[in-house]
Amino acid sequence: MSREQRAPRAVGYPLPRVRTLKGIPVSPGVAIAPAHVLRTSETMPVRRRIRRQEVDEERGRFRSALAAAREELDHVVGQTGLGEAVTSIAASHREFLSDPTLIREIENAIENGPSPADWAVASVFNRWVEIFKGLEDEFFRQRYVDLVDLKRRVLRQLMEMVETEQPTPDEPRILVALDLTPTETAQLDRRSVLAFATEMGGATSHTAIVAKSLSIPAVCGIGGALDLIAPDTTIIVDGEAGTVIVDPDEAALQHYRRRREGLARRRKFLRRMATLPAETPDGWPVGVFANIEFPFEVAEAVAAGADGIGLYRTEFLYSEEGSMPDEERHLAAYREALEALKGRTLTIRTFDFGADKFAQELGIHGEANPFLGCRSIRYCFARPEIFRPQLRAILRASAEGRISVMFPMISAVTEMRRARTILGQVEEELRAANLPFDPNIQVGAMVEIPSAAITADHLAKEADFFSIGTNDLTQYTLAVDRTNERVASLFRPGNPGVLRLVRHVVREGTQAGRRVSVCGEMASERPYTLLLLGLGVRHFSVAPGAVPEVKQVVRSVTRHDAEKVADHALGLATPEEVDDYLFEQTDRLIGV
Repeated sequence: MSREQRAPRAVGYPLPRVRTLKGIPVSPGVAIAPAHVLRTSETMPVRRRIRRQEVDEERGRFRSALAAAREELDHVVGQTGLGEAVTSIAASHREFLSDPTLIREIENAIENGPSPADWAVASVFNRWVEIFKGLEDEFFRQRYVDLVDLKRRVLRQLMEMVETEQPTPDEPRILVALDLTPTETAQLDRRSVLAFATEMGGATSHTAIVAKSLSIPAVCGIGGALDLIAPDTTIIVDGEAGTVIVDPDEAALQHYRRRREGLARRRKFLRRMATLPAETPDGWPVGVFANIEFPFEVAEAVAAGADGIGLYRTEFLYSEEGSMPDEERHLAAYREALEALKGRTLTIRTFDFGADKFAQELGIHGEANPFLGCRSIRYCFARPEIFRPQLRAILRASAEGRISVMFPMISAVTEMRRARTILGQVEEELRAANLPFDPNIQVGAMVEIPSAAITADHLAKEADFFSIGTNDLTQYTLAVDRTNERVASLFRPGNPGVLRLVRHVVREGTQAGRRVSVCGEMASERPYTLLLLGLGVRHFSVAPGAVPEVKQVVRSVTRHDAEKVADHALGLATPEEVDDYLFEQTDRLIGV
């Protein structure tokens, strides 16, 4: 059952029978307004040979354009009211435009053509855009939009580009476009643009992060949107359900007006949750933590009421640098997160490279089945020069705050022992160098592979805590590639086989006195939060925006009621039966 299929039912409304376009929910909220269709023609600059004596002039034009583009980004970084997410993304864009490898590649294109600066800029950026578009991992694939953003920014300085007409506050519109870059989104006038819908993009892109930060309802990934939505047609964007209603009738308009009012009340209600403890009505305390990609997201997590960070993904350090970060770069990122957490726990996952994350760039290619190949902890074992500096930085940071470390894709006790041995060697190095660290740092295993789940009793003797990654656990248990549209419908976290593995891990971990957390997307969806609570999960780690939702479920249901729901659900035979029952019980016990 896809998220798009679940969302309408989860809020308790029947969808009207009108023309509905399905996309990817990116930023929640409902907007109703005429469409402003933005058609852009991005023409590739003409490739023409320049005279050899013009090379220096073109190189100078490029450097001037680069400096002007960086100055524009400095202005964005310095603006107030845009939010930390926006300014951090703009700062990372500025840093990328200072990358010597990028500058050298463009200048080589100018000289070797010899070619004009505009063509060199476009061709180099386009090459990198295609590399990122070819990545299988959704999170990293969506970074191609950042490269498009930077390309346009530099080309605007080199070429005469016509500005497209924008909506005005007097006649606000919903923007419909092929795509929007992060800084284009950040510069939208919220009085004029009530929401946006795009043909391209995804939930993990920087554009999505900006839209959420600015509370702009948004739906992306609507194939053919520019052809299906005529200018000035009234449309409705439902950013939670991932739908766009085209030319709605009066019944649909009334339905979504009520929905919009209901969501406004719900947002107000959930804001109160941030200040309240996550505790069931019968006094069972639950920890609610946040998953983050970047240090700047810590502030959002804390504001949402998170008890700490339950999953800090560190691959961004490579994606930002374009090369492996050294120990000091690691340490700086961890210190930044610790400072924002103000004493709360930071749980760092070591590098999870391979399969769909920078496999080609890191030389992990040519495998027949990369998801079963040299990825995650296996890659770290094969590349100690990458693994050990990260462990050194994590340990050094542990002297300055509450830090835990966890290893991804552990499949057996032998891997956990090997990882802990390497960690112990790094501890000895730090002792020899008189560098402080926490000798009692908590060391966890991510349970994402069925073999790890089945042998959780043995693994609990080697790990201080478990973090169940339900996305990969579901994928490996069901032999379903969730990015493959031909079988994606089979990706069902509610499959009884997946649920029984989760129950087994929770039971064995709890019996051994180990903390068991669930950090996959499953934990953030209310029906499954209810189920997991009933299975005995007392630690959830979800996207920052979902923290209040999880708190609401916890504070609405007694432990006894949650256990009754879980017991019944585990006795059902199909994922459809499980999902129908969970939705029914969620509506009964928690409401909208």
